[in-house]
Amino acid sequence: MKERIRRFGQRKFVRDTLVLQAASVVQNGTYLVTSLLTARLLGEYELGRWATSREIYMLLFFLVNMGLTNAAVSSYSKAKGKGDHQESVLALASFLKVGLGVSLAMALLGQFAAPALAERYYHDRQVGQIAGILCLATLGEVLRSLTLAILNGTRQMRRYATYDVATNILRVGLVGTALWVRPEPESVAWAFFSHGVISGGFGLIAYGRARQLKPALAPPPFREVLAAIPSAPLRAFFGVSLLLALGKAMNAIIPRLGLLFIPAVAASMGDVDEGFRDNGAYQVGNVLTMVLTGAIGAIATNALPTLGIKMGQSDVPIQKMGGMFRRLSLASGLMALGATLLSIPFVFVVVKYGYGEAYIEAFELYLWLATGNIFAGFAVICEPFYIYTKRLHHSVLQNLVYASLAAYGIYSATVAWGPMGAAAAGGLCRVLVLFHLVYIIVYFRRHGGRSDPAGPPGGASSSGPQPGIP
Repeated sequence: MKERIRRFGQRKFVRDTLVLQAASVVQNGTYLVTSLLTARLLGEYELGRWATSREIYMLLFFLVNMGLTNAAVSSYSKAKGKGDHQESVLALASFLKVGLGVSLAMALLGQFAAPALAERYYHDRQVGQIAGILCLATLGEVLRSLTLAILNGTRQMRRYATYDVATNILRVGLVGTALWVRPEPESVAWAFFSHGVISGGFGLIAYGRARQLKPALAPPPFREVLAAIPSAPLRAFFGVSLLLALGKAMNAIIPRLGLLFIPAVAASMGDVDEGFRDNGAYQVGNVLTMVLTGAIGAIATNALPTLGIKMGQSDVPIQKMGGMFRRLSLASGLMALGATLLSIPFVFVVVKYGYGEAYIEAFELYLWLATGNIFAGFAVICEPFYIYTKRLHHSVLQNLVYASLAAYGIYSATVAWGPMGAAAAGGLCRVLVLFHLVYIIVYFRRHGGRSDPAGPPGGASSSGPQPGIP
């Protein structure tokens, strides 16, 4: 038994996961500290306004960017696995080409669409203007994501974790300073803007240092990547990015819709101030749920490039691939279940003595929201599965149905039962991700005799070079 444990601990996937797990503890600690600072210094009402502004930004960011980084990790890791220098260059160039378009789109949406949306649904145009400040930082976030993609794509998890943790600690410092100078949502927004710009600059420095790694791991020269941007294939890469974005809706956006619905429903009833105060408590419960999500995030982060490198190096038999996915799902699901149960007394203490009695309702909101992490824990294999079996379009079709049902359920529950209804629906609706697992089980049973995945990815043509599509 000791020998088996020793061999298990020597596996790179396990070592990388433990590194990411340790980093996620620090990262989620920074989220918690930032949340405590904003909750204590802004108060429920202003915290609710800030939460609404940030959620408008997150929704816009999702619409144009959410799948971009993972598309880059997928294409870049496979190119490095094959040792194809030119494909590696094109993968990063395509990322930057789309990223520049995303930055421009976010700047325009933030200045024009966000204020109009806030005025229409929340009777508070300034909430949208705060979201517009956040949208200006997108270029820095794209450069930060580029660095994370090259480190994640070659499984340089210690460097990945160091850079990620350092930029998150920077965010805490900037937010804390902004709140100390002027405790208002606008100050927090400018702190996030500064964080995007500075972390983007640090990303370029980290990229340069990664060039000193051995050739199999080092990224291509940045100048070469920039020179390839005009000729980089946009359609195939953006297609995968869009499919990944739609696939993430169930986990990344749908459970958070309560932050948009709660003040909107209150505004429609003539009491938007109460809606913002309720949103403050909901934001606390949501952040605490995000901290819990970090307990399983390391496995999901490590799975995508690990499988990408394997697929790039050689064909992987379906049966072996199915076994890998099964072990990942069980490990992550059990971890999520255990972390959820263990978190309950800890969260109660944090809410009662950290946030204070004014936010005590956030504990019950957390209990409902956290149930979704148990279901999502078993489903961390879904994104890698749909990418490497070239069935992203199947995932999108399912998620469009699930997301529509969940969004309607959350809105209806918010109208009927307020914030508690939004939290209950937001947590329980994530049980729908288990239907993906049923699909995956059926797939491996039907294709157990094949040696490699088949079918064009996401409905795209399988002819010609398609960076970003394994």
